[in-house]
Amino acid sequence: VCVDEAHLFKNLETTSSIPGLTTAGSQRAADLKFKLQVLRERNGGRVATLATATPIANSIAEMHVMQRYLQPDALRAAGVASFDAWAANFARTVTQLELAPDGGSYRMTTRFARFANVPDLTTMFRAVADVRTAADLQLATPALAGGGPETVIVPSTPTLAGYVESLVDRAEQVRNRMVTPDQDNMLKVTGDGRRAALDLRLVGETPDPPTKADVVAARVADLHHRHAGTRFVDPATGTLADRAGALQLVFCDLGTPKAAGEWSVYAELRAQLAARGVPAAAVRFVHDAKTDQSKAELFAACRDGRVAVLIGSTEKMGVGTNVQNRAIALHHMDCPWRPADLAQRDGRIIRQGNQNPQVHVIRYATEASFDVYMWQTVERKAAFIHQITTGTLAERSVADVGDTTLSFAEVKALASGNPLIIEHAELTAEVTRLARLADAHHRDQTRLGRLAAHATEHTDHLDRRIAQYTHAITRRVDTRGDAFAMTVTGTDYHDRKPAGEALQGELARRLASYRAQPAPVGALAGFDLHAQPSDDRRAIRLDVADTPIAVNVDRAALAAGDPVGLIRRLEQPLQNLERDLDTAHTDRAQAVHQGTDATARIGQPFDHAARLDELRRRLEVVTATLQPPEPEPADTAAPVPVPGAGGPVPARTPSSSRAAVAQAARARPRHPERDHDQGL
Repeated sequence: VCVDEAHLFKNLETTSSIPGLTTAGSQRAADLKFKLQVLRERNGGRVATLATATPIANSIAEMHVMQRYLQPDALRAAGVASFDAWAANFARTVTQLELAPDGGSYRMTTRFARFANVPDLTTMFRAVADVRTAADLQLATPALAGGGPETVIVPSTPTLAGYVESLVDRAEQVRNRMVTPDQDNMLKVTGDGRRAALDLRLVGETPDPPTKADVVAARVADLHHRHAGTRFVDPATGTLADRAGALQLVFCDLGTPKAAGEWSVYAELRAQLAARGVPAAAVRFVHDAKTDQSKAELFAACRDGRVAVLIGSTEKMGVGTNVQNRAIALHHMDCPWRPADLAQRDGRIIRQGNQNPQVHVIRYATEASFDVYMWQTVERKAAFIHQITTGTLAERSVADVGDTTLSFAEVKALASGNPLIIEHAELTAEVTRLARLADAHHRDQTRLGRLAAHATEHTDHLDRRIAQYTHAITRRVDTRGDAFAMTVTGTDYHDRKPAGEALQGELARRLASYRAQPAPVGALAGFDLHAQPSDDRRAIRLDVADTPIAVNVDRAALAAGDPVGLIRRLEQPLQNLERDLDTAHTDRAQAVHQGTDATARIGQPFDHAARLDELRRRLEVVTATLQPPEPEPADTAAPVPVPGAGGPVPARTPSSSRAAVAQAARARPRHPERDHDQGL
């Protein structure tokens, strides 16, 4: 079985209650679960292989779903078969400051954004998941110019700022239940905010220049002209292709093509490109390819240079789009909801077969718009996905931070237009990093204490063993070859086989006896031998008196019986006393060194403690400045505008509150080296 979509469905028992999940999707998830259950009942546990590039695409719950598909028995054995039990053990909520969906206020929001008991969760998941990241595979893919994705900030305009303010008012009415859900709701506010951030014409407003389409077209045209003469190899022939010129991909999920003559973002972008010298015939929409055959022909045109710019949505131009051989740049006009979608987009250009050694991935965000909330949402979702697949599994808890997350956090901060948001992102990342180091330091101090105590105990133990070995060497009698002599229950033997048979008989008798105390059974090489049966009478231990030597003989081996082999098992450690003495001396020297080193490091302070305290105090100031103030007490005599309203609307921070922002910014600690790097 090979699947890629079913993992998007959350709790299979409650799929009907999940907003946005279609009946068909819910039925597919239930069907797959039922089929796997039937196969498992018929054939045992290993009945399916699930293949996906995005095991966790959007939600923490998806890991539980994947486990429900592939290891339900393990979940039941661990007591986490239900999602509530699973979340109680492995998921934690995090409360943090976020920009509200209206784009004009801030709020403290509690969400699933942390994994707890990570080693246990990952160990269980890895029992059925063989995860390979791009870093593991080390594929021959092009490098990103500049070392990473580039963020282009589109300036806000007065018209856009006014529209964002209207979203704020609409959101307040929704929260205060002043409108019914069919009149307006946060989903509509969200959709209008996304469309306005892309182009105000999508919400019926006339935009002020420059629009996002203007900015994107200028960048695409510049790259087109710079690479118009670049030649590429034809993969079919291995020779230079006749046509020169690179390919660029533009992803835009909103404003898709309309009927002929109707305005759309796609049509606007093509017109802007034509005005900048990019032939309109070389700018194609993936939506124009209605069939598999026409899509294959379009992709072939992209690969041979007939298409210079291909514009499409994640759904139509994501999985299965293999046009990378000439791709020089990929442009994100908008931000999708899921980090997996963003990864699929980037995978169209950062891909094997691309003949460009370096490529551009450019993300566009409109300042002080809903783009900020979109990138923030992707940041939150990407955090736990990134960490559960590539995080440090030695940690018991994985917080909401990661390399992928930081790039999204940068987009959010830059697009906000508020310097405190940028500082808040920087402070959060640095505090998290230093806090991890501090936790590791404290754990290391605890470990050092245990290590020092263990080293002392181990040294004392080795001292006693060395004394035993030294004394045993002085009194040992040689029994090698014909010098063999042994006493068993008072009878002397000079041949190993009869001595072994007599010893086996005595050991068998003692195993059958009800007494379990150690008792002498003979002597060998100058040392008395004592035998003691185990409590369950399944084995008996032979101790060589005044030495650390002991030989265990189980009942089955005693019954099968190799009398000579039994004697050899006693003789060999007695003949190797010098070797064991040398090993004990080496182990003692190592134990002393470990104990000395651990003792010297105990009590050392955390090197960055002062810096961490300073950053935490500053983060509290910035967070308090960005957090909305407490609402003033309501006038009890004032009438309630709408009966049954859900309480006062949380106050929002006005976008024009420059005084608080400036005051907090002035209080920011100065760090000359960092500020110089940032041009401050």
